[in-house]
Amino acid sequence: MKELPQSKVQENSDRWEFGARFGFGFRGPNRFDQNLDGFTSNLDPRIPSQTKVHNTRGMTQGEFIARTRFGEGFKVGFIAGTRTFDNFGITNITSEPFYTKLNFQMDSVYFLGMVWQEGRLNRYFRWETGLGLGYARAAWLTSGYATDGKSYYQQNGDMRGNGLEFRLEGALNTQVNENVTLSFGAFLSWINITSFDGSFNGSTSSFYVRQDGRVTPLTDSNNQSNILLTNQYSRKLDMQSAYGGLFFGVNYKL
Repeated sequence: MKELPQSKVQENSDRWEFGARFGFGFRGPNRFDQNLDGFTSNLDPRIPSQTKVHNTRGMTQGEFIARTRFGEGFKVGFIAGTRTFDNFGITNITSEPFYTKLNFQMDSVYFLGMVWQEGRLNRYFRWETGLGLGYARAAWLTSGYATDGKSYYQQNGDMRGNGLEFRLEGALNTQVNENVTLSFGAFLSWINITSFDGSFNGSTSSFYVRQDGRVTPLTDSNNQSNILLTNQYSRKLDMQSAYGGLFFGVNYKL
């Protein structure tokens, strides 16, 4: 008697896979934090100033992922996500005397084009590595106060910056059923925000860094005046930062 061929489910090469991820990690020490060490409420180099930065550099992120198979062992797609950094801040005191305390909140959204390579590790797990590049936008909010001991000044800022983000990641995936996959992995990213522009205390401002390392929020006209008075070049504060962490995810194939 002739045997019937066994039915075998073929994986559709163009099936789309959608997923959600949660991740956490830390930002490494970088020039952004070092520049904040130079914050001062007075740009006069003759006025002594001391600043302390309070920053744990932790962050959490949530992501949406969509991808499809592209050839043997490869997938292409995108990741869209939002990231929230731990609150940080600075305290500054000058010899005038003048005391400033600022609290910062920073969030960012990003959209990355990605390509993944995958393979089988054993009967339970598959491995994958991914590489991506895309757009990032950060929002930097400031609250706080300043005082000379006689008067009290509220400090408020809302600045935004755009830039690029690069990511390298690796993960282990295990299949729950035909459609659902769980993933656990690690990522390493690099973000470059060229400047933060917006408002500070009601005026259109940016954070500027002088040649002597002093940092303060200034309007464009105030910055030009400061260059003429001090004969020091200044640039806008940027953010070039590497960060890494772990993520957990659930993927669903349509």
